[in-house]
Amino acid sequence: MSNKHTKIVISLALLVLVIGISYLISNYIQRLFYPREYSEYVGTYAAEFDVPEYIAYSVIKVESGFDKEAVSQKGACGLMQLMPDTYLWLVQTRGEKEGDILDPQENIKYGIYYLGMLYDRYEDWTLALCAYNAGMGNVDKWLENEPFEIQFIETQYYVNKLEVVIDKYKSLYYR
Repeated sequence: MSNKHTKIVISLALLVLVIGISYLISNYIQRLFYPREYSEYVGTYAAEFDVPEYIAYSVIKVESGFDKEAVSQKGACGLMQLMPDTYLWLVQTRGEKEGDILDPQENIKYGIYYLGMLYDRYEDWTLALCAYNAGMGNVDKWLENEPFEIQFIETQYYVNKLEVVIDKYKSLYYR
């Protein structure tokens, strides 16, 4: 091989190496922004309640940014931002004893349980996520209209944001 061809081959090899390293670094950095904290709980309860892990992680990311102590102005608590009344209803539905709503395991368990219930009810993740944000009563009212339209700007924003985050989790971890 001539010296010119050798330089071309080495240049192409270096280019491929640089592109590969850039991809790995980019992927690593993106994963820092889209973590899978509390994986032992998310994995367990996602499997138990038949909710895709990427849905659970996306809800945690959007709701609390993985802040286990988060409490909203409206009173929603913990990683999955459960309202205390909803949490108590879910505990009673399962016939279990009330725990600490801010405990990551407890919050994730009942948040994912609720997501699974909503999906079972609506058989559609968009509708389930609307109900998680706006409540079942509102989604039921919205379903009476044809075509279905989300009536709350906050819920529309929430669902749009979740769709982006869900796509990101799927592309980073669930190909």
